[in-house]
Amino acid sequence: MPEPGPETPAQEPLSVEEVLARLKGALDREARDVGAVRGLAERFWAVSAEKPLERRPGPKGWLAFQAKRVLRKLMRWYVETTFIEQRTVNDALLKLIDDLTRRVERLESRE
Repeated sequence: MPEPGPETPAQEPLSVEEVLARLKGALDREARDVGAVRGLAERFWAVSAEKPLERRPGPKGWLAFQAKRVLRKLMRWYVETTFIEQRTVNDALLKLIDDLTRRVERLESRE
């Protein structure tokens, strides 16, 4: 009996030193572009149910598009409350990160 799906190559396990080096690289503040990461966080902090719908060609695509429009309006009351809470959490976390960054920079400048 053949195995389902294409074969995937097995990954060799990493040594402890390699894992430690990767973790240190991820945590190194000088190695990453903090402005780019912050910009990405600013771009996506405001989660919303309002995403553009894509319409596929043909009558089946038109029918699916209309159904999605109606379903979106019917479900908005349910999902939007969760998104409001998530935006509040995201905003608070970004402010906390800004505050912690200022504190770390102030402590590093004392050294």
